[in-house]
Amino acid sequence: MSGPVSRSWDDEYRRGRYHGEPPIPFVGLIVDILRDRPEIMRGRGLYVGCGNGRNYVALVDAGLNLIGLDVSKEAIVQLQADHPHLAPDLVRADFHDFDSESLFDYIVAIQVFQHGTEDAVRSMFSRAAKLLTRGGLLFVRVNSASTDVHYSHRVVERGDRGGFTVRYHEGPKRGLAIHFLSLRELRETLEPWFTALVPTREQVTPRESPKLGSWAQWEGVWVRR
Repeated sequence: MSGPVSRSWDDEYRRGRYHGEPPIPFVGLIVDILRDRPEIMRGRGLYVGCGNGRNYVALVDAGLNLIGLDVSKEAIVQLQADHPHLAPDLVRADFHDFDSESLFDYIVAIQVFQHGTEDAVRSMFSRAAKLLTRGGLLFVRVNSASTDVHYSHRVVERGDRGGFTVRYHEGPKRGLAIHFLSLRELRETLEPWFTALVPTREQVTPRESPKLGSWAQWEGVWVRR
């Protein structure tokens, strides 16, 4: 997966994607939950898909000891240039291939565990479970199947639990397979390893004109059993 995905995101970051944008509100929930659990917050976390730092930097500034991982070389270069002191904690790697000598106390994955087919998505959740300590926390934001898919695309996969995968013909993810999960699919994918800490919520964002429809994301926090 790393080849086309990394090239696509390299191009996006060169065009200024996310640069200067504020963190999303989900970041505030992550910080609040960890501050209520200081024994976990004092531990070591992994941010999967840290990009050029839009959300990652805000979490580090809030006091998190957080390794930043991204498949895009350009994202890591930009993040290091803007925040040189973070360089020792940044890793360029594909999460599918990433491993660690020690387990993490929490993992953050915002709009990452949706790249690829249903099997690829399931594999990312499985890897997250393997990298977490028991009692560790998983913070996830992923595409919801209720999204009105905007750019020209072809549906390449429909699951029996309400999720589907598209391959885009245009837009920033042109050529990539992107998965959209139903709530049932998300819950059943997580169930072998995790228990929900807070109710999963759907965040729906209307698109700005002239684009039509809305974009929807599931946000949730789970505990590793």
